[in-house]
Order: sequence, then structure tokens, then C-alpha cells
Amino acid sequence: MPANGPSFRLRLPCGEICLMDARYRREKDFHDQSFGAGGRKEVSKFYAIVRSSGAYYEQLLRARGANRRVLEYGCGPGSYAFFLARNGAEVTGIDISEIAIEQARERAAREQLETINFRTMNAEALEFADHTFDVVCGRAILHHLDLDKALTELARVLKPEGSAIFIEPLGHNPLINLYRHLTPHLRTEDEHPLLMSDLKTMERYFGQLDLRFFHLQSLLAVPFGGLQGFERLLKLLDAADQGLFKLAHFTRRYAWTVVLTLSRPKPQPG
Repeated sequence: MPANGPSFRLRLPCGEICLMDARYRREKDFHDQSFGAGGRKEVSKFYAIVRSSGAYYEQLLRARGANRRVLEYGCGPGSYAFFLARNGAEVTGIDISEIAIEQARERAAREQLETINFRTMNAEALEFADHTFDVVCGRAILHHLDLDKALTELARVLKPEGSAIFIEPLGHNPLINLYRHLTPHLRTEDEHPLLMSDLKTMERYFGQLDLRFFHLQSLLAVPFGGLQGFERLLKLLDAADQGLFKLAHFTRRYAWTVVLTLSRPKPQPG
């Protein structure tokens, strides 16, 4: 939602407008500060273990996004817009942070990628016509949004045969939640790692959901990052995770990450 978007504000009662404006401002300020400071380096050791989920996400983007019209949520200089453009996609990237968008534009100019357009925009009130994009994608963005508003817009701007691909954190693992509780400065107060009930909610907006879960036992590799044998250990634990998730479905909720592929968008009332 643009900070002063009149057409959006008219739909809402005053109290809800104020609450949404406050949430929007908190999210924007946090990400402006994060991009201005060059990212959050103190969590890099944790993200060293996410290669398998990242590789799967990239595989999906290459298969579905090449030579297509793609919208990416949550863009900055490290976004996948550049990867998609090099694979022939016509990419529009959006973010609520002007700093992130400016950094992304600077990188696109350096790399002479002319099929990318970056815009400051809120994913809950997209400024695109219906059925505009073949693919919408993003990393760790849906859990910052009001899901009902975001999913309504997502289903609206996708073409009927299009798909949405997102990689998101889950919120059921008690040890991960303890870490989140102890490090509130690393995240916004409004973000909400997805629950299994949120994944169920997505069925109201899409006729097909393909879910793949990652990173439960592989969390044990975090202390060994950078040490000899880390890559081998991580590969073994990733394989063990996939076996566990296949044999014991209840363990999927305790994964750190889920890669979502949402297809067959449903028409929404209004």
C-alpha cells in the first residue's frame, strides 16, 4: 500500500487505516535501515545451511520464469531479478524500501540489464492490471504481509496459467522460535513466520499448492560452518531431512523453511 494511496485508504475504516499505516511505516523503516547498513551479517552463519532450499527455489525460477514476465517481491541488490533477467525474463521488482530499490537499480545499470524495472510498491496493493504476470516470486516476504490482502493481490495479477513461487520461514519449531525471541532486533515486530494454518489459507486463493520443506536436522550443521567437513555434513543432513519429511509428515511443521509453488489462481470477489 503506498503511504498516501487514496484509492486504498477509502476502503478502510479510520482505525484500520491508522494501524496499517503504522505497520507499513515500521516495516519500511526497518528495511531502509537494514539496506542502508549493508544487511545483517550476524546471522550469516545460519544462512550458510540454506543452500538446498535456495537451489530448489532457483531451479523452479529457471524452469518457470525463463523468457516470461515475472514480478519479484522484496527486491534489493541481492535479489533474483538479475538471475531471472539473464535467463531471458522481463522482470519487475518491487520493495517498500526506496534504498533497496535504488541499490537494485544501480546494480542493474552496472550489469547493463535492460529487461528489469524496479519500483517502490507495497505487495498488499499492487499497481498492476489483472492477469499481468506469468510468475510472481519472492524470498522471505509473505510472512511480513497481511496474508489475505497479499494473496488476493497475488491471485489477481497472475495469469490464469501462472504460478507464484516463494521461499518462506515457518513458525512451529520451538528452538527456532526461542532464538527469534532472544534476537528481536533482527526482525520487525509485525512479521509472522508462516504456520500450517497459513498454508491451508492459501487454498482459498489457489487451486494447487506444491510444498517442499527444508532444514530441520540440517540445523545441527550451523556450529560447524567454515570448518573442514562442513559441506559433507550438510549434504548428509539435508538428505536425512528429505527422508524424514517423506516418512513422517508431522515433522514438516518443524522445518525452518518451506518453498511454495502456488498455481491455478482463483478469481476473488470484488
